[in-house]
Amino acid sequence: MRLRNVMLAATLPALLLAGCASAEKESEPASGAGAGSEEAESTPHGYVEGAEEAAEPQSRLVLADGDTGEIRVLDLITEEITEVGHTQQPTAIRGDGRYGYLTSADGSVQVVDSGAWTVDHGDHSHYYRATIALGESLPAGTLPYKDAEVTVADGTVRAPGVDEPCAAPEGTAVTRAGLVLGCADGALLITAAEETDAEEGQFTAERLPYPDGTAEDARAGEFRHRAGSTTLAATAVNGEGFWTLDVLTGQWEFTADDSVVAVNAVGNGGVVLALTDSGELLSLDPDSGEEIARTELPGDSIEVDSSRAYVSDVAGQKIHEIDYADDLRIARTFDLDIAPSHMVETGR
Repeated sequence: MRLRNVMLAATLPALLLAGCASAEKESEPASGAGAGSEEAESTPHGYVEGAEEAAEPQSRLVLADGDTGEIRVLDLITEEITEVGHTQQPTAIRGDGRYGYLTSADGSVQVVDSGAWTVDHGDHSHYYRATIALGESLPAGTLPYKDAEVTVADGTVRAPGVDEPCAAPEGTAVTRAGLVLGCADGALLITAAEETDAEEGQFTAERLPYPDGTAEDARAGEFRHRAGSTTLAATAVNGEGFWTLDVLTGQWEFTADDSVVAVNAVGNGGVVLALTDSGELLSLDPDSGEEIARTELPGDSIEVDSSRAYVSDVAGQKIHEIDYADDLRIARTFDLDIAPSHMVETGR
């Protein structure tokens, strides 16, 4: 692997709050070019100036050390590691397909542009790679989504057209169905107007409540999922098991297992992957909870894409790439110069 030190602090070329949504818009034809001109037709859907289109997803991992705040981006295609900068006391991370959002102890959010994203047009997709950059620091409670700010403050979620209570907010996920936020009584699904009949530029909110009788300390913590999937997974905050949530149906499923410390779901009927406190990685049937495969592998968190999983080993300063369809075979191991306390995959 190659280590590249760029220490970028450049302003992002597009509005940060747009997240990856800015990449989903078609570029306008160049000045003086007609709509049917060769130049306009050759501009790929979702193109952003300075980006390079690729033939396959340009998967990358945004990584951060919880102690030092050092940030790295690992390119899973080239195996190159880029030093991006640092942030103060990162406590959590989430992503939206292009950007990594690191939440600090004071609630502020450091944006990292991974420089890799996918634009999905349904029947085909476009894949892009661009310069990796350290972006802005956003105020506490800010959740960039689509071309707007979703804010969480004083137990209330606000977005254009949305003003909804959300007690004890914890956990977020950007899914194909919308933005999901965890609340004390379940999840809140924020959907953009383009996906509903709401007024353009507005959002709607739908509650996905926990099953009756769910104790407050048994709620879900941080959500994890595969990009493009609407199945979320999260360990319970009391450490007594884990949840899966089908965002489309609102159905929650709880699996009791106090040995599980981290979980992720492949989605769409695929397996659930879990790390245990005894240093093992498990592959589980999503419906029955039956064990499909098990291997010895110490780890702290799991990221999943359509063919591989990535397990972070904080103490060992490593990332393991796992072929979860081949009995949890370790395909590659990446050695790092930081402890990967926080990890999210982009480019998908």
